Amino acid sequence: MSKARKDILDANGGEPPKVLDCFAGGGSISLEALRLGCESHAVELNPVAVLILKATLEYPQKYGKKLVEDVESWGKWVLDEAKKELGRFYPEETVEGYFSGGEEEGDKWIPVGYIWARTIKCQNPTCSAEIPLMRQFWLRKKTDSEGKIIWKDSIYLKPVIDKVNKRVDFEIIEGKRIEGFDPGKGTKPTSRSRGAFVCQICNSTHKSSEIQKIARSIGLGQRMICVVLHNSKKKGKRYRIANRKDIKIFEAATKALEEKVENWDGDYPAIPDEPMPPIGTYGIDAQRYTLNQTWGELFNERQLLALITFVEKVKEAYRRMIEEGYEKEYARVVTLYHALGIDRLIGFGTTLCVLNPTGGRGVSNTFGRQALPMVWDYIESNPFHIEGPGWVKAIDKNVKVIDRWRNFLQVGKVLQGSATSLPYPDNYFDAIITDPPYYDNVPYSDLSDLFYIWLKRMIGDLFGDLFATPLTPKSEEIIQEPMRHENDNEKAKHFYTMMMSTAFLEINRKLKDNGFANIIFAHTSTEAWETLVNALVNAGLVPTSSWPIHTERGGRLRARESAVLASSFFLTCRKREGNQEAYFKDVRKDLEERI
Repeated sequence: MSKARKDILDANGGEPPKVLDCFAGGGSISLEALRLGCESHAVELNPVAVLILKATLEYPQKYGKKLVEDVESWGKWVLDEAKKELGRFYPEETVEGYFSGGEEEGDKWIPVGYIWARTIKCQNPTCSAEIPLMRQFWLRKKTDSEGKIIWKDSIYLKPVIDKVNKRVDFEIIEGKRIEGFDPGKGTKPTSRSRGAFVCQICNSTHKSSEIQKIARSIGLGQRMICVVLHNSKKKGKRYRIANRKDIKIFEAATKALEEKVENWDGDYPAIPDEPMPPIGTYGIDAQRYTLNQTWGELFNERQLLALITFVEKVKEAYRRMIEEGYEKEYARVVTLYHALGIDRLIGFGTTLCVLNPTGGRGVSNTFGRQALPMVWDYIESNPFHIEGPGWVKAIDKNVKVIDRWRNFLQVGKVLQGSATSLPYPDNYFDAIITDPPYYDNVPYSDLSDLFYIWLKRMIGDLFGDLFATPLTPKSEEIIQEPMRHENDNEKAKHFYTMMMSTAFLEINRKLKDNGFANIIFAHTSTEAWETLVNALVNAGLVPTSSWPIHTERGGRLRARESAVLASSFFLTCRKREGNQEAYFKDVRKDLEERI
């Protein structure tokens, strides 16, 4: 790395080259530019991304080791204070009577999480039983190298059907196979069915459209099915069926939430009531199954209680820092990392998180893919579990980020703004390297609203310029989303093309005459490539070379379930020096050699 830095300086006359990413997003390009000793600039429209960029490119380098220590120590204070209020809702327990073999008397087991199923009432008027909506029954699914199930090491739920009392309960099956029973099927008609479920009492099938209608008229119910437990002295996890005590604890948490909401004095409602994107928005399906289509409906009562309590403690920590003489600017930076810690909790703290049963791995993030699909059976995580996706790990990851990047000599420069109107002089940058949004790909601003609404409640008063709107700004977001254009795909496409062309014109203007632009692209659609190249050429940028680079994780959920490129293409472009006219027959040979 030191040699690369020296080579870059030597090639630029001893001055760090100015490098811009005008669609900075999470900041990987800007961070690498900083590591290479460049003067790194990042422009991003989305406030959530801007805060992440500042927490990566500016603050670690500016405040150094003291920031590491204060984020860690005040993070522990937040944890201790939150646990005083919330600990009783996630009680440790002994396991005598639940399991057999290997337990020592008085062993304490910590609840890792609680598995829930959404429910509806069977619409068959002669039945009306409660139907648990479960996509599968696996708790731990162990397979060999060929993908065959190792039953002796696997655990799953099995319905216990009481047709007389019209009730479905569950039992846990460990280490054996039951002939004719498929744990991967759940309560669906087949293991491949999506959105349709079967009543286990009368065998009536309920289609997705029917369930949506129920959800948006009276709401879906839910039932706690199973508790996942862990002991740091033991290998693996244990599972037991939820009992009346578990339900009473959850009911107590619900009552505590009601009291918390009643006494809340924040600028915004304690429970987020901001609207989710309209039904039909690309990649977001969960709102179809909510009563009011608000973001707060993606959490159960105990999850909301935990998040609101952590928000209170983070805000209180800021007040205490000020009382102890911390400078306001520095205290708000420390608080930002705590707020981003809560955002990490949110990632694993919605009712869209599923249990990953493969090898007993645990909880999958809300954003297993860049979308918000509906989840039927979900796992509610314990935010105090040290080895799970809780507060301790969230703060530890943030501390490691600061510690890793604090020794850079350069400090990055982060601005909120649009790529269509860059706040820099013309001919300013030696290089502009960016990964622009793909025309109909991911609705980043819609997805980031899940984090924005909580950040607004935590630090909206500390970073007011970034929280001027109820939700993330969308009017300038360059994406082809028909729902933002009267559900007209042609209007959406025209908007994307126009805005992208404007952005590339800005890149041309801000780039030095001898500079270069690298445009990163990884879309599978020919139409997307055509749109991109046309916009580049119209902006006076000429692609001079392209390089495929392996940048995408093949094992990510999106790659496993869709046709996406494993490699990104880096299109190197330079400013077009001028226009010339020629007959096609005169340039045909050159074209054939190049294409």
